Order: sequence, then C-alpha cells, then structure tokens
Amino acid sequence: MDEKVFDELEKIIENKNDNEGENLFPEHAFLVSCLRIGLRLEDLKFLTYIDVLKMFISFIGKTEKQDGTREATQEDIQNLVARM
Repeated sequence: MDEKVFDELEKIIENKNDNEGENLFPEHAFLVSCLRIGLRLEDLKFLTYIDVLKMFISFIGKTEKQDGTREATQEDIQNLVARM
C-alpha cells in the first residue's frame, strides 16, 4: 500500500475515540454521498457544489420509504379479509 494510506490508517487508529463525529476524509464522504443518491462521476463534472447540495436537500426531504414497504389500502385490507 501507499505510504500515505498507512499514515492515514495510523491517524485513525491513534485518534479513534477522539474523532467521534468528525469526518477524517470530508471530500471522500461528499463523493460517497453523491454516489449513494445516484449521481455518477460524469454528472459531477457538470454540476456545481450548490447544485449537488440542493439535490441532497431534496433527497433528504423525500418521504418515500426506502425499504420497499407501503401502507395497505382499504382495498388491500378487504382482499385479505375476504381470503380468510
């Protein structure tokens, strides 16, 4: 591995308890966040930092459930009761 990687790993190990809540690699954390919401590296070449932050705000405000579940409708309930 690269010597710089070893240096960063040493920092993490030495300061593990001191750095709670602090991000050691903010640029990388930003990139990972962009990838998690579906942006591609190609997209980031054209978007400004402000554009991406607006997308983050929009994404956070989304009320859709991420686990694929939905609330049952009255029709779903009636169909279930009819099968019993």
